[in-house]
Amino acid sequence: MTTYRWNTSDFALGYDAAADKIHPYYLEIQEAILDRLSLPADSTELVVDLGGGSGRLMERILDRWPHVTGVVVDQSEPFLALAERKLARFGSRATCVLARLQDDWKSQLPTRATVMVSMSAIHHLEPAEKRTLYRQCAEAPGPGGVLMNGDEVRDADDARYLAEQQSWANHMRRGMADGSIGETFHPALHKWIDRNVTRFGEPKKSGDDCHETIQAQLDYFRSAGLSADCPWQKGMWGILRGVLPR
Repeated sequence: MTTYRWNTSDFALGYDAAADKIHPYYLEIQEAILDRLSLPADSTELVVDLGGGSGRLMERILDRWPHVTGVVVDQSEPFLALAERKLARFGSRATCVLARLQDDWKSQLPTRATVMVSMSAIHHLEPAEKRTLYRQCAEAPGPGGVLMNGDEVRDADDARYLAEQQSWANHMRRGMADGSIGETFHPALHKWIDRNVTRFGEPKKSGDDCHETIQAQLDYFRSAGLSADCPWQKGMWGILRGVLPR
């Protein structure tokens, strides 16, 4: 089993506290996902958040659609502990499932999911793992099911990709310097900068930031039987949307 850096409570707590400061468009991406779900106000659908961590996106979904039920799937017990506390106020409408995205998480769902979302999680999978995940996503819902993945992507040109990562590293450094990112998470960000900027170009493995282009991932969607497009992008962040035909 792959060991992920998120399997410590300090990392989970630190990330949850500073996520919207670490990622330049964190809240904007969430808003863009919510705006594009197009669920009716009285929807009773099941929404699954893949790699949903501490439940920040699911909390917003359950608040916006008061009859929707939600499942947060994540491989990190510390993150799911945070999600359970955050989502406790929704009672039986919210469930957490401990599972890796590489494994058969869909067999643990209470019913077929109509909507699947993800944010800043799937990029940790190697290409073959992403393809397997997207096939599962195509099998989980019925006709018309949708997957909305708001995630990090890379430019096909290495120089532009490196420049984008350097720009993000500088954003992180500013957050650490001005105190908007707590000191407990500084070591993790210094490691990220070393791994992704200082040692740019070194081979990546599952659990690293295995960024791929938008086009590559939309091709994965189509190979899995999903129609695919990218309705939103800024820099090295995009929303990848896949829909099953009706």
